[in-house]
Amino acid sequence: MRAAKWMCRHPWRFLAMATLLGLALLPPAIGCFARLTPSGFTATGTESDRADRVIEGQFGKPSADLVFLVSGRTSMRLGEAAVTGRALARSVAEQPGVARVQSYWDTADPALLSGDERSALIGVDLTGEGAQAVKAAQRIVADLAGRHGEVTAAAAGPVWINAEAIRMSREDLRIAEMAAAPFVLLILMVTLRSVALALLPMVIGVVSVSATLAVLNGLTFVMPVSVFAVNVTAALGFGLSVDYGLLVMMRSREEMASGADADAAVTLAVRSAGRAVLFSAVTVIACLAGLLIFPVPFLRSLAVGGIVVVAFAVSTTVLVFPALLRFGLLPASRFDRRLFDRARRTLSLPRVNENSSVPGYSRVWAWLGTAATRRPVLLGASAAVLLLSCAMPLGRVQFGIVDERVLPETTQVRQTGERVRAEFPVAAGTGLPMVMSVADLRAPGVAAGVDRYARRLSSVDGVAGVETVTGSYRGGTRTAPPTPAHQRFAGRGALLLDVRMPPGVRPPASERLLDRVRAVPAFAPRMIGGATARAADTKRELSRRVPLAALLAGVGALLVVMFFTGGLFVSFKAVALAVLSLSAGMGCLVPVFQEGHLDVGGFTVTGELEVSMVLLMVCVALGLSVDYEVFLLARIKEQYGTTGDNRSSIVFGMACTGRLISASSSVVVVTMSALAMSRITSLKMLGTGLALTVLLDATLVRALLVPATMQLAGRANWWLPERLHRLRQRTGRATDARGARSLPASR
Repeated sequence: MRAAKWMCRHPWRFLAMATLLGLALLPPAIGCFARLTPSGFTATGTESDRADRVIEGQFGKPSADLVFLVSGRTSMRLGEAAVTGRALARSVAEQPGVARVQSYWDTADPALLSGDERSALIGVDLTGEGAQAVKAAQRIVADLAGRHGEVTAAAAGPVWINAEAIRMSREDLRIAEMAAAPFVLLILMVTLRSVALALLPMVIGVVSVSATLAVLNGLTFVMPVSVFAVNVTAALGFGLSVDYGLLVMMRSREEMASGADADAAVTLAVRSAGRAVLFSAVTVIACLAGLLIFPVPFLRSLAVGGIVVVAFAVSTTVLVFPALLRFGLLPASRFDRRLFDRARRTLSLPRVNENSSVPGYSRVWAWLGTAATRRPVLLGASAAVLLLSCAMPLGRVQFGIVDERVLPETTQVRQTGERVRAEFPVAAGTGLPMVMSVADLRAPGVAAGVDRYARRLSSVDGVAGVETVTGSYRGGTRTAPPTPAHQRFAGRGALLLDVRMPPGVRPPASERLLDRVRAVPAFAPRMIGGATARAADTKRELSRRVPLAALLAGVGALLVVMFFTGGLFVSFKAVALAVLSLSAGMGCLVPVFQEGHLDVGGFTVTGELEVSMVLLMVCVALGLSVDYEVFLLARIKEQYGTTGDNRSSIVFGMACTGRLISASSSVVVVTMSALAMSRITSLKMLGTGLALTVLLDATLVRALLVPATMQLAGRANWWLPERLHRLRQRTGRATDARGARSLPASR
């Protein structure tokens, strides 16, 4: 309250301080992309993670960081093609940042030569990791990819896929910002009927996102931060900042309409609407915090980024926005009144009919509230049936882990990667590398035990073959005795078994094969690594922790709403309806992204939904849904405390917040739809899911289900057990949206 008064009296000073701070954060915000990583989609600490660490430490990386596919019209073994290929391999080895190079021309390994001999591979291991490896790959590919006489070199490999994902996400973010900004401005102009005031919420949105990017840059020094965190936090932070600023601004205009001057209007708006903003932000943060319990770096970095951007959104709304609002409120009101009146007369538009005492009063939402409270069973049940119908496809949902198929099919790295998988299955590292703890391979019976185990593994349905220190196996028999080349499978106290899968095997078939391999009894402790095992272990670890994350997010949101409203029923109702709208939004994704029934194009249908993005969508959508509930309940409870009439309070609350919720949800839908324009499938799925969920929540839930359930509950809406009521009073939360004492709890 005192801070709001000080900002209103000295807006120039505070804006100067905020501008200087923003300029100081601008350089690290601009350089954020250079330090982010596009990896981290699999869980850490699992069996497959430990196996991959042992394999990389003792036997070398199971697959190269960077792969060059060298192809031509003639055999790579002879003539000019062989000379050029060998020269390319030497050129790659001389590049800075290269640790090791393996090519067909240096090793004569048949796994590096295609069946028709017209293509060969150059595998490159890089010295650095994360952003450092990406920079090295970008430099090497820029120098060596392309046409070289009779042959062509094309790049693939995990690091180059990551580099292309970074480039595309950066370009998509720029396009999304340019596409979303005009629509957001138009929505705000229509809602506020002001050109100047419509720009103010967008200003704090830009400030919040920029500050968050600077913080993410700093976090890269202590933890891996996903490159997709920029796209997600930018969309989320911009949408929330505009929502919060819009709420404070509309309340300020309402106070001015009641006779308050500009200083008093802004101060009262910060005291009332600012409290709703604070509780809303705490709710979103509580939901995002549930992601921190998952041992997946991608999810943790997005959780941290989301929490930071929400914190900046509420901080700029409460601290920076009042100064901006005080500086532009009165001049903008006079200017826009003349501007919009002239436009209305020029276009022969009717004057908007609204309650003169409440500028944001919407007769459309008042009519919806009246209809829902008069026919609560009919309209509420109809809305619930529609939402449950949308959620029905969740019964056949399948979850997966991100791979190179998130990139468009038209990209060269995607096409090259698929060729490498198809023509070089062994070199592509698509098998099930198994590390077995063996103290001494020369001990009695160890070699025989390895031989028997390899035979059993090779006889498993779906296994193409097994390579290990005792030879080569296929179909339950040893097809080749051990050679000096097989000694690379022996390590220090461990040995490696390369269990190969047929070319082109994808989940869930590859995961069923993994289960069959793991079911074969081993004579010594063993761990299985590789991409298939990492994906299966990640899904298993996530499913194990989902109940705890859901409990934490749900209980956190429930407690925040309960202490804000003082009602136990409305708190449970808020969380339950949020889950219902979320289920409906997720259900709509299954036919589109998993099954490909709607030909929307632009992405590959994999038969699965990417599990990390689904979890992120759940937490963000839950927070946004409860966010709108807080805005609505604040006005209903305030009116109920004045009149004591349940139905009229519901109608009045909906009429006063309907335009706000419509505008806020429209802003979020626009920003998330811009995210859905991304060429990266996982981001496209996230943006589409959040846009659908918010749209369903702002229409069916907010317009019909909420008033219907509250009408049926009556005074039970605000019932609170005696102990919780006293606790709420002691913590100083028993004030309504205007700061007055709340109603006694109904008992």
